[in-house]
Amino acid sequence: MSTAEEPAEAAPEERANVDERVSQAIAEAKSAALKALPRSRRVHDEESAHQRLAKRSGRSNTAFGLVLEGLETAEAAERAERALEAFPNVTATVVYNPGRAWITAPDDINPNEFIEVLKNVGIDSYLTRSTLRRRATRLDAAPLRRPSVPAAAQQVTEERIRRREAALRHSGVNSEVLFTARELVTKKRFWVSAVLSIPVIAVSLNVAWQFPGWQWMCAVLTSIVALWGGWPFHRAMVASLRRRMSALDGASSIAILLAWLWSMSQLILGHAGTIGYKTSPTWFAFNYRESAAAEVFFDVACGVTVLLLTGRMFTRYNRVRSGQIMRMLRIPAERRVTVVRKSAKSAEPKRLRVTVAELHIGDDIVIPPGAVIPVDGTVIGGASRIDAQLLGIGNEPQKVKVNAKVWAGALNMDNELKVRVWRTGSKTRAAAIARWLRMAIREETAVHQTAVRSASVLVPWAFSLAVVAFGAWWLASGTAGGAFAVSLAILSGIAPVALAMSTSTVQRIGILAGANNGILIRGNDAFRALAKSDVVMFNRVGTLTEGDMHVLRVAAEDGENPDLVLRVAGALMMESNHPASAAVVRACRVSRDAGSGGGDVPHWIETVHVEITEDGAFVGQVEIPVKDSEGKSELRFIEARVWRPRDLSLLSERMAVAALGGGAPLMVSWRGKVRGVITVGEDIKPDAVESIDALEDMGVDTMMITRDPYPVARRFADRLGISRVFAGIIASRKAGAVRSVHAGGETVVMVGDQDVQDCLRAADVGILMDNTEGTANVDMERSDVVALRNTVFSVPEAIEISRAVVRTMDANIYIAWFYNAAVLALSITGLIHPLLATLLMIISSLFIEWRSRRVSSRRKHLFKVKLGRW
Repeated sequence: MSTAEEPAEAAPEERANVDERVSQAIAEAKSAALKALPRSRRVHDEESAHQRLAKRSGRSNTAFGLVLEGLETAEAAERAERALEAFPNVTATVVYNPGRAWITAPDDINPNEFIEVLKNVGIDSYLTRSTLRRRATRLDAAPLRRPSVPAAAQQVTEERIRRREAALRHSGVNSEVLFTARELVTKKRFWVSAVLSIPVIAVSLNVAWQFPGWQWMCAVLTSIVALWGGWPFHRAMVASLRRRMSALDGASSIAILLAWLWSMSQLILGHAGTIGYKTSPTWFAFNYRESAAAEVFFDVACGVTVLLLTGRMFTRYNRVRSGQIMRMLRIPAERRVTVVRKSAKSAEPKRLRVTVAELHIGDDIVIPPGAVIPVDGTVIGGASRIDAQLLGIGNEPQKVKVNAKVWAGALNMDNELKVRVWRTGSKTRAAAIARWLRMAIREETAVHQTAVRSASVLVPWAFSLAVVAFGAWWLASGTAGGAFAVSLAILSGIAPVALAMSTSTVQRIGILAGANNGILIRGNDAFRALAKSDVVMFNRVGTLTEGDMHVLRVAAEDGENPDLVLRVAGALMMESNHPASAAVVRACRVSRDAGSGGGDVPHWIETVHVEITEDGAFVGQVEIPVKDSEGKSELRFIEARVWRPRDLSLLSERMAVAALGGGAPLMVSWRGKVRGVITVGEDIKPDAVESIDALEDMGVDTMMITRDPYPVARRFADRLGISRVFAGIIASRKAGAVRSVHAGGETVVMVGDQDVQDCLRAADVGILMDNTEGTANVDMERSDVVALRNTVFSVPEAIEISRAVVRTMDANIYIAWFYNAAVLALSITGLIHPLLATLLMIISSLFIEWRSRRVSSRRKHLFKVKLGRW
């Protein structure tokens, strides 16, 4: 026996020796690897992550966010707060709902210590995602890169944007360099130039007022006006030439300088400088006298300068100011707000003034009347009216009270509100809208740059034509003054600014007008596709109906229990977040709590192996009472199925009639037999019928796509007046249905929520209906159009705005080209004076801008159908 036991006793000792050798080999390998690495890398590997972070941060404190689990009472929250603040130099705030702890602690404290302390008081916790991401970023970043100021991230981003814009301006990539700097066109420059130009023009046009030496007075005054008053235009011309481009006001700048230089040369080198020289005004080039001793154009130099300054003070071609909207949507991180917090050391709540960047989820803030709400949240105290029209929420100020949602960027109008923070910073609805607008305007800016560069080509062509016309007129008429007047008229009359503004200005105004109405339209492609749309296709769920889905009726086959049918469906659909599934689950819980169905229906139904098939059916094993061959009931796991029928012909007459009773039918079956049908439905949006009528009156065909069988879908569509129906289409095939309509030659506008994003991308234009009222999970960045108001009327309104924008853009282009062609023809033939040509050029630019701005002013008069909106 002893010899047999020796190997058994030696085996554990041998295994221990092997383990020791393996551990030693691993340690030697690690040591060799560390020696092969640079010293800095070896030090990092020998230190823990939080120690390296403490060395690299360059700051004394850092912030942690913890998600708390098991926080069931306010007393537990206070106990957790006291435990955290037991650490030296640590401050903590624990928010009972939604279970968060916000901690400020020295950098060298490991966050795991906080987690262990909370675990000792019965609370499980872990770091929030934002905290983990922030710590990882700081660990990877170079030391001292993060500025030690509040709202560092936002400030760094804003500074980066400013540097990028400055680099674009200096590099000449930005088309704004082709425009005259607006900050130089001041009222002082205008009024000084106007006052000095009045005597010059008056004396030049009235021979009786031409006293001895008048021309020298005009020379002095014109020099100030032409050089100092016209400096913004000369500066733009020189800057554009340095970049080998042509400023849009370059031709006018050349006209001013040439008129001044010509006149000064006549005074100094010609006979115009003699005392007693007089000249009479000449309005047409062919009226200039061939024998005239000299011709001066001081009045033209002054007049062109003053008219240009006047026009540029009224026009805003540099930029359609979207600042009003962007300023309201932007909540500065450094803005201070009043927050109500309760310290663990004193049970009484205190009001503190903190910056928006220091707010946490779950904080309670006080919003005084007249202030802009800085966060998305829920009202927990007070009642007031808020104006959230800019955010697409309501068309008039809305009354809010306890439990009502409020949004960042909304204006509190009447009384003080106490709001619990739900989302802050970049996650708010206002921030999402602002990002979308910046992206749309950035795309519009690219189109604007192309238009500006195209329009700037007119300047060198006009200069070349002016040189040719000067030579031709001089040879034909023999009068240099008349030839020079023709050249000045050509240079003063062309309007590249009007051409550059013809599309970009109206497009940006259309974007901002839509945003101000709760409709975000991306840019030129979306405008044109919407304007020529033939078909608007609605996904039934989420666009034509509103409110939560609810169960309308539960019909069971003969011999089946309707409550059991509902319970089986609820058990299979428990994990789905689809509105129909949520409706069934809610109805199932109500039935269970009420004890409906009697003893034949189990209180809880177990499910296993539940899955969703490709056609959207719920299939799984459910444990329900089943009768055996002797008629006794026993619990068994059997396969059950819940699906939406595409063809009612396979159902029994009883089930088919129930499916057609109204709402979307859900069939429930087990053991291969249909046991009942559940119909779910929503309320039709109040503006749906009128909006469909408006689309039909606009010549746009309406279509609905749904998974319901055709009889159900057709009945629903008839209630709204929808022309065509695509019925029985499962979710995975809806995008193909949209493509099939497009393949038929029609321009398709698809309207749906985030559940049909594939369909939105498959259409010519996808209109995302924002049903979440928050944009947190909405892919706005990939959508052509976003309807923030969640009303059907947004669709015809977006189409009509797009049509107005496209009509205005096309008409502006025709008008701009017609004007430039007409003024060149009149100037070449000598039928137009340079001053009149300048006046016409200013009028054309202002007219184009006026037509563009009408898109915004007329948006309230787009429809005869009012819907109570205006």
